[in-house]
Amino acid sequence: MKNEHDREPSPDETAGMVWWNSLTEADRADWLARAGSAVPADAWATYKRSSDFDRQPRIVN
Repeated sequence: MKNEHDREPSPDETAGMVWWNSLTEADRADWLARAGSAVPADAWATYKRSSDFDRQPRIVN
């Protein structure tokens, strides 16, 4: 049985990792502040709820 750490990331998780890795340190700090959290997944969720997300292409390699 695979545990949580052995599974493949979902397409949304992969998109979040690509997004996070594309940010500068300043942008990361900004999105974490907007999320009110120190967790990148929370910043990703906040980003997806923002109007910025609606204007971005949804392509994941």
